Amino acid sequence: MGAYRPVTVLDSLKTVVFILLVLWMMLVLGYILPLADFGIQPRTAPGLIGILCAPFIHAGPDHLVTNSISLLILGPIFMVMERRLSFEIILYIILLSGLGTWLIGRAEFTHIGASGVVYGLLGYLLAAGIFKRNIKEILVSILVFVLYGGAIWGIFPTTGFVSWESHLSGFLSGIAVAKIYSDRCR
Repeated sequence: MGAYRPVTVLDSLKTVVFILLVLWMMLVLGYILPLADFGIQPRTAPGLIGILCAPFIHAGPDHLVTNSISLLILGPIFMVMERRLSFEIILYIILLSGLGTWLIGRAEFTHIGASGVVYGLLGYLLAAGIFKRNIKEILVSILVFVLYGGAIWGIFPTTGFVSWESHLSGFLSGIAVAKIYSDRCR
């Protein structure tokens, strides 16, 4: 086994760009196959598959552009901060935000998109500084609040279809996971 090598900004950026390429390929595939059927369908047994699939499915280019920009900014910050734990943490955020959306989502809609993950990263990065009480994480929390603090309004109910339920579930999941991981680090 090789020596541990820290995660660099360039490494994390490459990883996020790869993930974004997969998301864009899934968007193209969605024009051929009915991928939206694999979104979160609240409180239904078939809708449970959406907990894992929904972050990879988007309604169209505008939807994916919005999530891509947020992932391109928050993703590398998160990965550099959490290093080797980033994959494990993001998996918990995906599962918890998806489950939350499945539980509280409006039943008349199929919930799709990576915004639950985006809001999970936002919640995690904002809360990590509070829970870890480490100057580096506090500075990251302040930076993220300055860059993305206004996005918090997206967790409140809106008219039309924006899955505020996914935003809220993701945000709360990020905070919960930040608390769990801060306790593990003490």
